[in-house]
Amino acid sequence: MTACSSVAAHSGGSSDSGGAQPTLDGHRVPLGGAGSGPANGGAAGASGVSGLGAVATGGAVATGGAVATGGAVATGGATATAGAGANNGASGTGGIASGGGGATGGAPTGFAGAGGAPMASTCNQTGSASAQTPTIWVIGDSTASVYGSLLYPRMGWAQPMANYYAPACATVQDKALSGRSSKSFYEEGAWTQIRNALKPGDFVLIQFGHNDEKNDEATLYTVPATTYKEYLSKYIDQSQEKGATPILVTSIARNKWSSGKLVDTHGAYPAAMRELAAARAVPLVDATALTTAYLERLGEVEATKLFLNLAPAQFPNYPDGNTDNTHLQEVGANQLLRLLLADMHRRALKPGLLTKAVPQAP
Repeated sequence: MTACSSVAAHSGGSSDSGGAQPTLDGHRVPLGGAGSGPANGGAAGASGVSGLGAVATGGAVATGGAVATGGAVATGGATATAGAGANNGASGTGGIASGGGGATGGAPTGFAGAGGAPMASTCNQTGSASAQTPTIWVIGDSTASVYGSLLYPRMGWAQPMANYYAPACATVQDKALSGRSSKSFYEEGAWTQIRNALKPGDFVLIQFGHNDEKNDEATLYTVPATTYKEYLSKYIDQSQEKGATPILVTSIARNKWSSGKLVDTHGAYPAAMRELAAARAVPLVDATALTTAYLERLGEVEATKLFLNLAPAQFPNYPDGNTDNTHLQEVGANQLLRLLLADMHRRALKPGLLTKAVPQAP
């Protein structure tokens, strides 16, 4: 049995519509090219975030986001000895040094080791999930949610996420719902059952914004500087109360172009989420910035192929074709998911380090 490697974690930096929420009925969702190989810039730097996604194994004590394995003690990301960061109890010196410093001797995989070379960090533990296996919960709107075969190839970015994890390393619960905002997801009670199921060691990816923008719908609309932050704070507070780690995720970009550049359709919402993440010392995955840069690199023609833009008869479920530049099709869901997982791996956020293979950004 191969154990998961241990690493430190730190913080980073058209309307959403949909009908009834179908269930995934076993339709195949491939890995989309998730492969193995070295991590991009795997070094970890100090960000002032304490204990976000930190892991202690073998009775180790970890504080301030550091990781210790084999009984070592690490504080605030400082150097640890007696096997810090070594798998299977191997001895070594070093640890994760703040400010992006490397570790040597028994350096944990996924960070710069001797000479600064990036090293892989993955989890391929055999067996099935146990009561201690962390769950990665996803809450959000239709851009992240699950769709059944009758709507194929429509797919939220989180729908294929479970395929990237060995069952004993992490389970994924994609609970995003079409047409919801941070306000309506909470007020309708969708969050309550998730909150009740949370356990210490779980992670909650929180992505809202597409529907919060709808100022003509009182049940959905939130003000970026006030009520939007207030509802996001409820998810943060209640996740932390249950011992889970909340991770804020800004909205993915829409496929709207002008003069060769994507048009910013999300207004003040991504900035408000970034501000809240900084103020609360909560990890942030900036999907707005990541997807904008990726789509602009592809260009309008290729980017459009990732969204639910279909020619007539291209797919049986859409005999007349389809035009949708907010929601993704299967290839787009996998590409954007890989983009987000690679970012989490690079910045040592735990959901990016529990994958079966090092996530490769497209």
